Amino acid sequence: MTATAKAPTGRQREILEWVRAYCESHGYSPTNRELCRAFQIRSPNGAQCHLNALRKKGLITWIEGAPRTLRVTEDA
Repeated sequence: MTATAKAPTGRQREILEWVRAYCESHGYSPTNRELCRAFQIRSPNGAQCHLNALRKKGLITWIEGAPRTLRVTEDA
């Protein structure tokens, strides 16, 4: 996969940086609802779509079914 294929969109980049800052300041990751509030996304599914895209690009990881396990990867 090329570097451009992994490059996040502008909105994804904003979300990625917000998640990184949130994790650093709180010591744990945000919930989808917190992400919705921060970016005025109307539903948790909308937030999940952004997170899924970042995960597919290898920029974040999380453990399915476990709360607050979202992490920004070294590639980001």
